[in-house]
Amino acid sequence: MPKKSNKSWGGRNNRGNEDKGYFGHDDRVGRQGRDRRPHGPIKHRVSFKTHTPHNMSRNLAFANLDDDIPMTSNNNTRQVILNPSNRERADRGWRNVSRGRNSPMPNRNFKGGQSGSRRPPPLRESSWYRVTIPYGQKYEKDFIINTLLNYITPDVFVPILYKTSATDASFYIDDYKTAVALQSCDYKITMSDGFKLQVKVKPGFPIYDIDDKLKERLKQAMGKRYVQDTNALNLSKFHRDPDLCSDYFCALFHPIMLMTVLDIVAEHIPNLEALNLEGNKLQNIERLNVLTKKFSKLKILFIGDNKIRDIHQLDAIKDLKLDELKLTGNPVCNKYKSRQNDYISDVRRRFPKLLRLDGIELPRPIVFDVVDEAAKTPPSQRMFIADAKAQEIASQFLQQYFTIFDSENRQPLLDAYNEHALFSMTINTSNNNKLNGYYLENRNLFRINDTIRRQKFLKQGRLPVVSFISEMPRTRHLLNTFTMDLSLVTQTIMFITITGYFQQLDNKEELIRYFNRTFIIVPEGEGYCIRNEQLHISQPSEVQLKELHQQLNQLNTQQTQPETETLSSTEVTKPVPTELDDEVKKQMTLMLSQQTNMNLEWSLKCLQETQWIYDNAIAAFQEFFKRGQIPPQAFAK
Repeated sequence: MPKKSNKSWGGRNNRGNEDKGYFGHDDRVGRQGRDRRPHGPIKHRVSFKTHTPHNMSRNLAFANLDDDIPMTSNNNTRQVILNPSNRERADRGWRNVSRGRNSPMPNRNFKGGQSGSRRPPPLRESSWYRVTIPYGQKYEKDFIINTLLNYITPDVFVPILYKTSATDASFYIDDYKTAVALQSCDYKITMSDGFKLQVKVKPGFPIYDIDDKLKERLKQAMGKRYVQDTNALNLSKFHRDPDLCSDYFCALFHPIMLMTVLDIVAEHIPNLEALNLEGNKLQNIERLNVLTKKFSKLKILFIGDNKIRDIHQLDAIKDLKLDELKLTGNPVCNKYKSRQNDYISDVRRRFPKLLRLDGIELPRPIVFDVVDEAAKTPPSQRMFIADAKAQEIASQFLQQYFTIFDSENRQPLLDAYNEHALFSMTINTSNNNKLNGYYLENRNLFRINDTIRRQKFLKQGRLPVVSFISEMPRTRHLLNTFTMDLSLVTQTIMFITITGYFQQLDNKEELIRYFNRTFIIVPEGEGYCIRNEQLHISQPSEVQLKELHQQLNQLNTQQTQPETETLSSTEVTKPVPTELDDEVKKQMTLMLSQQTNMNLEWSLKCLQETQWIYDNAIAAFQEFFKRGQIPPQAFAK
């Protein structure tokens, strides 16, 4: 440090000490007893007002910075230049400073007239804030937190996800008022080593992944919050849970975290009756519509002190049969401050049997049994049939069709399709990993945009359709799960929609699939044949599989009974496949010739020896071809 000079800096006589407060950070309060100046105490404030010539030299550093002002000393001829480019950049301080030999050392924290560091911009209101302590790594966590708590008392906070880096420490808080209080601590706290503690605050929350380790911690934390006597789970302010907040950011406002927590609860407490989600900063509660499916016995729901802004957001959970609901503390409640009756009415419109709202007992609802009965969804019917004769035709046709489809030989289905039949198959794009056996022929238009590929996956003609069907995995359809709708019946066409389940028999697991098949059948000869068919296959949900399990058990106990039943629940004897006509045999022979490159004579001979079972004919050809036992004349054309 340079020696202390008795002479003034910049020709100010002995007034140089008056301005020292502007060049450094001074935490001291006014020193009224020691200030002998006739103009009152020093005010640490930058003034841009016009000054008289008498005061110009004393306030030179804080005057208009638009111009370069030379300042000379009595002891040397070197100059100090204020050189900012304009008034807006004045707070950047001295750009070029040429010091005289006896000039005092300028303060490095000089900010164009401000004492210490710049005042940070005001915080915008948010739900989450990141607090950073530069150089906080050298202090213990408890020491920093307790120091901050002591400074902002009576305000308190819970540090979430406290972490240290190479030099800094950081954590998160969930309150705007607390964030402002912590921001005011910046450079205000002097540590035991003389270091001024910096506190930087800005809106934000961390990005995180949910792994098995976190799920296990979630289970342990929720286990402590569950009250078995009342079958209630308290998840209020879950992000502040002491078992989690030090290592994880478990905020339920994040959809992924919310769904993970609810899945764990549904797995371990499916009969939950009361759930408290207060103080979790929930804004979009559409995700809570899963509560209806996961917790059918839920009667009490607390979602107060969140960010719900509109009463219509409750439509997402209106199917819950709630006895008690708590909404107080949400912005939506402010809209009803002077309309309490409207508030109760709007809430009860969504929860007619609600008995308690925001801790207040409500009048018993007036419910008429007749109204309840009328409001019930009518039971679903297995069939929609407008014409009894059409029902008989459709039932017999489909009975024969699925009997052959579930057999080892699907070739007789050639008689079931029109010569110009069309067929397409789709599967759910989200279930491709579970439906690999059908994926390669999936004509899902959401997945396939190429016109050529769309045309390729559309099977056209009787032989291509049956050939494709024959290559599909073996199945056993559960006819007692079928539904049938005849939506159009005329003299020339029938529109039939079938839904149900089948078991896939090409593996040991015998996976269950859900299907939807639409047939357009037209009269042909003395019967009907398929002119157009669309098949959609999907993976059943867990709920569907659970409901189906009981039906499968019943089906297995009825093996001694007839293997299949008609949709009309009347027993029909299993039809015997009819003999193929000459035209079909001719087409099969031509198709085999094209596929094996044999001539028509040998193709016909191959089909005859395999009883006109096309798959067996292909298998026989491949076997004898490998052995080299097919004579050359079989390929002569």
